[in-house]
Amino acid sequence: MNIAEQFIERHGITFQIERNGQIVSHAQGLPNHESATAKAYIGMLKDADVNSGDWLINPENERFYVEDKVSDFAFGEFQQYKLFYLTESEYKHKNTAQDHLTFNIGTANNSVIGTQSVVTINIDSAIKDAKEKIASSNSNDKEELQQIISLLEMVVNNQVPPQKGLFSKFSAVMERNSWITGSISSALLGWLTSQIH
Repeated sequence: MNIAEQFIERHGITFQIERNGQIVSHAQGLPNHESATAKAYIGMLKDADVNSGDWLINPENERFYVEDKVSDFAFGEFQQYKLFYLTESEYKHKNTAQDHLTFNIGTANNSVIGTQSVVTINIDSAIKDAKEKIASSNSNDKEELQQIISLLEMVVNNQVPPQKGLFSKFSAVMERNSWITGSISSALLGWLTSQIH
């Protein structure tokens, strides 16, 4: 008999184990916490029929949601299951917080917001956005920036073949005007993803 088993059998209390709204079994458990992390857990023996997602109910009818079940070993031998839990109020608070997530989004040009698995980037929109940014800028490089956008349009319209170093002569201009690179990258990425079949 290992040390954890001795402690649980001598000092433990009987917990009801609730799964899907039904009491499925009972088991001895001992509330404890990890000394390194201070995380609270209930220690139970190997024969305890308990899983993550179950509720443990102590003799005072206090309920503990099993968030994680971890096998604890010492000297190569199983000691106990550490059942990391949330109290009922912690569980309700966590679920209420998740139910009321609010996203405050300012400008989100060319961003993906939501749960969709397929992303469509509107190339024309990215190019239009770049043109508007250039038109409203005070940059001394307006002419070169417009050339970059013209070249970009020719690439995405398959009028100019893409090749390594195509935009390299504009690297200094783009470095000085880094605010435009997002729109350019978005248009190129949209075009590249449209080429993959």
